[in-house]
Amino acid sequence: MSGYVPYRPRRVSFRGVRVREGYSIKMYTIVHDDSPLVAEHFADGLALARAELPQPPNADGRPGVGFLILHQGRGVDYVVLAWWDRENELPLRIFIRDETAWRPARGGESVCVWDLRVIWHEREAYVSTVLSGRDGAIDDYLARSLEGWA
Repeated sequence: MSGYVPYRPRRVSFRGVRVREGYSIKMYTIVHDDSPLVAEHFADGLALARAELPQPPNADGRPGVGFLILHQGRGVDYVVLAWWDRENELPLRIFIRDETAWRPARGGESVCVWDLRVIWHEREAYVSTVLSGRDGAIDDYLARSLEGWA
């Protein structure tokens, strides 16, 4: 098919859990090639994302946990923010840095195949921990992370 760049796996790195706006957020990075992530390119995108987190973080059906993906793409960078809400729902906010500045995703812009690998892992972790109803489920969820290739 013309117009498609052949798929190549990208490295997914877990960067720890950060407390932001009262939420415990698991942070991941994805980089399109072997270069290091340029963290300072993401500062404005992160500020936009943090402003989207609903308050209070711990409410009925909202455990105050989620995850964030900083994706250094091929020509465009992405910040994907997700938090668990309404017991089993995953609101997503996507921000894009193109040649001009950071902005919310619009139209058909969304997550990509590499981001979906992280989202699937987080879904599986949430179901097997938080939705299990066990004591310590939130800590168990936060302790599960993904490393490797997507």
